[in-house]
Amino acid sequence: MFDDVTPFLKILFASEAATPRRSVEFEWWVIRRKGHPFLLLPTSPSDTPVALELYSAQRFRAKIMRALLPLLLKTPAMFLLSRVRVQVDLDSELIQFMAEQSGVPVDQLRAPAIKVGGLVIQKARCVMLLCDGAQRPVKVLKVGLNPQGWLGLYPDGWKATEQEANQLELLPSHIIGCIRMTGRLSTPNLKAFTTTYFSGDSPRDDEGMEQLFHSWLNSNAPVPLENLRSWRELEMAFSRIDPQMWRVLSRDIAGKKVHSTIHHGDFAPWNIRAASQQNLQVFDWERGQMQGIPAWDWFHFFVQTAILARRHSEKRVAAEVEQLLQSPRFRIYAAAARITDIVKPLFLAYLLHQKWVVKPIEGGPTTERLYELLAVRWRLKSSAPAAALNVPKPDQDLKPGLAASAYSQLEFALSQLSDLIWEPTLCANPEKTMSSQFRAHWKLILANILWLAGMIGFQFYSNLRTVLHLSFIPFYLVPCVWLAMKLDRRWAASIATVAAIAPPLMRHLQSPDFLPLEVMLWNVVMRFILFQIVVVLADRIRRHNFFSPADQSGKIPSPKGTFEKHWAVILATGLYFAGVVEIDIITSPQLNLLPLYLLPCIVLTLVVDRRWGAAAAVITAVTGPFTMRWEDAYYRHFTVEFWNTMARLVIFQLVVLLVDRIRRADVLFSSHKPEGSLDVHFSSTSDTEFLAAK
Repeated sequence: MFDDVTPFLKILFASEAATPRRSVEFEWWVIRRKGHPFLLLPTSPSDTPVALELYSAQRFRAKIMRALLPLLLKTPAMFLLSRVRVQVDLDSELIQFMAEQSGVPVDQLRAPAIKVGGLVIQKARCVMLLCDGAQRPVKVLKVGLNPQGWLGLYPDGWKATEQEANQLELLPSHIIGCIRMTGRLSTPNLKAFTTTYFSGDSPRDDEGMEQLFHSWLNSNAPVPLENLRSWRELEMAFSRIDPQMWRVLSRDIAGKKVHSTIHHGDFAPWNIRAASQQNLQVFDWERGQMQGIPAWDWFHFFVQTAILARRHSEKRVAAEVEQLLQSPRFRIYAAAARITDIVKPLFLAYLLHQKWVVKPIEGGPTTERLYELLAVRWRLKSSAPAAALNVPKPDQDLKPGLAASAYSQLEFALSQLSDLIWEPTLCANPEKTMSSQFRAHWKLILANILWLAGMIGFQFYSNLRTVLHLSFIPFYLVPCVWLAMKLDRRWAASIATVAAIAPPLMRHLQSPDFLPLEVMLWNVVMRFILFQIVVVLADRIRRHNFFSPADQSGKIPSPKGTFEKHWAVILATGLYFAGVVEIDIITSPQLNLLPLYLLPCIVLTLVVDRRWGAAAAVITAVTGPFTMRWEDAYYRHFTVEFWNTMARLVIFQLVVLLVDRIRRADVLFSSHKPEGSLDVHFSSTSDTEFLAAK
């Protein structure tokens, strides 16, 4: 480990001459990451903003620091940073090469920004940003040191730079994403090459990338997957470690011929610049191949971004991956690459290749847990018996204290609620415009608008005062659910917004004594929340195709065992329900509290199972109308109370049904196994039993 980069810089800018003929001093601020040199910024204040173009920050904190750094360097805080000065020989081979590539005379060269992140990790390697005379970035220079010149340490720097330069020479110049080398240098001390600098930001998701991956597919005849280099590397590394799983993967791909592809090997946001969807430039081709495995770069973008940049758990990563595999864009690509029927084993093979061949420094544990989760979920691997996994039997489990157990259960419940409203962030899902959807489905949209208008007209132009006391919310939910299931969420959300605002507003205008302004405003908010919850759940089921029937086989847990496992959540929801009832009793009967009553149903369905959620729906549906009878005589009529009870029951049971369907089918809730599914245990051991995918 080297905390000081001065020796590295002296070797970097050294010349073959015994003594410098012409020299100049370069000076940099040293930005450290985890205590190690990471980025060298020229000390000239005017150069700092340009120099930061070399650093593509991905994590939220890193983006903030990158934005604030130019300001901090203008304050006294700059003196907290260390500085490094080096006398540079202007006649050295690297300086002459830099002048040639940037178009700036040698004696006018200024200190370049240098990224040295690999220096203390595994390679004596760096990347520089070369600017023209007007200090505009024009070239990116990558340098790897000769191991003999770097004290015999970190030999991969020289080798990796030479390998990447050779790969760049093979890339076709007419294909999107394939950058070209503009210059190359080889001296006894180093290997170096330059590429054109491209402006733009790192992509936030995979929007437009299908065009790039289609263009990278080789047009020659399909080849057996087993013949590709990456698959042979995986076989050599993994087949002896876990022969059973290797037989499963090999059997699934046996005889499969695919279209090979240009393979980058580290296709991640920090190696991509996107000026637009049609202008993606990809850097760092050190692991590149001309005959690679299709889809692996796409998988890599999702997995590495989710794990390293977004810091997602393995369940969140799996959810992003499943969103990708279900997208029409990926299915079209898979058909073109001829991998449609082997996508899942191919993804697991990618994860194994990462672990056993690439061996990344960061993200390894999450990648391994992701592999275990998806291998069992996709039924390519069975769970190991408890004895084989060295998992304690139930009667041997350590019994935590009541407080710790309650905290753990409640924390889990909150995470489940968070996962319920999760939205994909890496898979671009371009929707048709609302106008184009209207032209294609105008009859459906018009029918739902007429339904909504008819309900408003019936409810508010009826002469029966009893109608004021009846709940018609299930009828207003009909167009919301219908449109959410047939179109995208925008149309359903728009209808839901109108249905939330119009009825309370018109009722207030019709009878302000019955529905005061403050109650009307509260009801608008509550109706909006309720309708949007239903729309979000219905839309999620539509997008993820959760319509397949769930397996109903298997042993149903006893109520006693369920309570012992989830007692804290059950008691907490009970206390919460009691508090809502108390509020309902002391407030106006016209006050809408439906979303508050709905929450226990959602929580119990997510954390326990559908039976508990359905039972909570019955209790809450009966309780709400019962509390109203004490304040208004009309609510005591059996017909009114029965109608309102059934209306609530329909709403609550609908939500329970939607939540349970998502819980059973979505990978985010994989710890809640559908009855009859594989019993999932995660293990780092490999001596487990495996199942075929069929």
